[in-house]
Amino acid sequence: TLIPLVKKMNDAGTLGSVVVADMGYGSEANYRFFEDEMPEVTALIPYNTMLREASRKWRSDDSRVMNWSYDEKADEYTDNDGVVFKWHNYSHRTDKNGMTRDFKVYRAEAKDENNQDIPAAYTKGGNVRQISINPSWEYQKAHMRESLSDETNASIYARRKIENEPVFGRMKAHFGVGRFMVRGLRNVKIETGLVMMAMNMTKMAIMVG
Repeated sequence: TLIPLVKKMNDAGTLGSVVVADMGYGSEANYRFFEDEMPEVTALIPYNTMLREASRKWRSDDSRVMNWSYDEKADEYTDNDGVVFKWHNYSHRTDKNGMTRDFKVYRAEAKDENNQDIPAAYTKGGNVRQISINPSWEYQKAHMRESLSDETNASIYARRKIENEPVFGRMKAHFGVGRFMVRGLRNVKIETGLVMMAMNMTKMAIMVG
């Protein structure tokens, strides 16, 4: 839903220079859209595992490829058991929306220098272990981490939590508005206006009282 909304706002001349959204919108498709079609707009949209990746539990998880060592020159990964994963082939996956993602598949070196099996290179089912890396996605995630680590951008994103979330949280928790009762854009706008009016009148009553 993000891309159509941004396009509509851009066409109407109401789109600002910064777009802020929660991590539910941090997808490769959305990142690619801003990079390719709207490079002048700064998108501050964390991806869904961004906060967890900074946790001690995540960083100590040996199964996470991000915690392995990577040799850029040789283009190979080494896990914490010393198993080396070398590039094997490219693969492509197309999602339900028709977007194609490109992956690099790395396969574990299953034999040692004596041509003996390396137990850690095999799965429990006896297959040689493989990992799939999406270079584009990894680049986009790194770019978003860098962008949100910027002091100015971090300050802008932090405002979302105090400007947007409390309004919807209060609407649902205190006024019981969990969904719209009408259909159609015009009717939804009217219902939203009535709810906001009630919320503002409540605030005014508290201030006067």
